Amino acid sequence: MQKLENLTKEELIETSHQIADAFWRYRYNSEDEGLTKYIRTKEDMFTYIDAIVQAAYKSGMLYTTSDKREGFLILSGEGVGSVKFIEGIKMILAEKKVLGGYKQMKEFISACFAEGNTIETRMRKAKRKFIRIEMLAVREEYQKQGYMKEMMDYVYKIADNRGLPVILDTDDKDKCLRYQHLGMTLDRIRNCGERFHMYDLIREPSKDH
Repeated sequence: MQKLENLTKEELIETSHQIADAFWRYRYNSEDEGLTKYIRTKEDMFTYIDAIVQAAYKSGMLYTTSDKREGFLILSGEGVGSVKFIEGIKMILAEKKVLGGYKQMKEFISACFAEGNTIETRMRKAKRKFIRIEMLAVREEYQKQGYMKEMMDYVYKIADNRGLPVILDTDDKDKCLRYQHLGMTLDRIRNCGERFHMYDLIREPSKDH
């Protein structure tokens, strides 16, 4: 694993395209629409993902598996970083554009925070420190080759060395099952609307560390 640094503008845009394509081509299970319920076109998906990738890169939170960039990882939390203020504003503006205005953005945010808020919000309320997986994506041509496990193991190692839990939420039942297979525990399922669920997952630090 390596942190992405010193990219040209063109390289960063290409990275956003690679991640956006992975999300756009993903086929949800029959119970979930996830992001595609709100983001209806490939172009909008790129705009949405590009804002996140740009913010993560400029905040030092974007990682990749190797020089081939088979997979990408965005981390936040204790000791690994947080989005800079101005980058956060840019993300909000991009989200507003993609969703069609403030009203639609408010509906999207309300849905994402349904039923007692996210696992991150609850962890902060409990004053627990953590490492959060903000985004994990494997390019289509490299899927089912162990890169997801490689990235998860990388996060676990960081978290275990610091005695911290790892948290994430995902928008698809099948994704949730994959994360569980790789060591995460399902904390709860939030019903965020018709065919839109958020699956909160956590992995406590290993007692061997």
